[in-house]
Amino acid sequence: MLTLGIPKGSLQESTLALFAKAGFGFYGSERSLWLSSNDPEMNPVLLRPQEIPRYVADGTLDCGLAGLDWITETGCGDHVRLLADLCYSKRSFQPVRWVLAVGKDSPFKSVDDLKSVGEPAAKGFSGHGDWFAPEEDRQTRRPLRIATELVKVTEAWLAERGIVAEVDFSWGATEAKVPQFADAIVECTETGASLRANGLEILDTIFESTTQFFANKKTYRDNPWKRTKLDGIALLLKSCLAADAKVSIHVQAPLASVEAIKTVIPADATVSVWEGHNGESMIEIVVDKNASRELLPSLAREGARRISVVSLGMLYE
Repeated sequence: MLTLGIPKGSLQESTLALFAKAGFGFYGSERSLWLSSNDPEMNPVLLRPQEIPRYVADGTLDCGLAGLDWITETGCGDHVRLLADLCYSKRSFQPVRWVLAVGKDSPFKSVDDLKSVGEPAAKGFSGHGDWFAPEEDRQTRRPLRIATELVKVTEAWLAERGIVAEVDFSWGATEAKVPQFADAIVECTETGASLRANGLEILDTIFESTTQFFANKKTYRDNPWKRTKLDGIALLLKSCLAADAKVSIHVQAPLASVEAIKTVIPADATVSVWEGHNGESMIEIVVDKNASRELLPSLAREGARRISVVSLGMLYE
């Protein structure tokens, strides 16, 4: 039996849909965190993505899914084995970004503007002896305040750039905390639309994250049955995501048109050609979904007589 952590919240629906496409049906009531499964060898449970890396790292869970951001933030990277980089999120198939953002009216217009905040205001302030200087010479600027859920990653990023700041954990509604409760925030975004709607401007990206399927490192190393099962799940999940980005185009064309048709097919497409009856040929083209929009008219111009486009369920290459 494999115990599997499914991220509860924004990734829940897309994660369950991905597993369903791979043939794993997980079901449960709205109040139940433990789900039933059509695979008797899997025991899935809904948990916050921030918790899943810790439970996998200590062996409470065999495996789970969470963003690379939370694996890094919790410091669990040395105790888990990454099995599949699954580039999907709530709305897209792109990495999510943790960005440093400020209000539109903020005096900070770049990351460099943040570097002087928190430095001594009095020229020559150097330490203990200066506490005997006049009060006005001893004052330091108020430290920069940053609110975020990704505290440790943010602190490390700031330290690398010599920025002095107080990084406070945000319990939610982070976008509303500028400027009353924070000078800046570090928040997760896919498109930046929500930040812009809340009057915020992005100064820089501090971390990019994709969803990871990962397992307890010791379990993966020492248990052959679980290792085989985990590798199989990883392959199926990656194959499903690969299929989402491709289509299969079936073309019927005269044998004399095949070479001309080949010239308009993108170089990165996979092409198979079969000779049929009565001088006809069948061509199958597996190509990026976006490229198919321009390819179909080109195929027709080069002599294709029948074209059909089929969605792929899985694609292993």
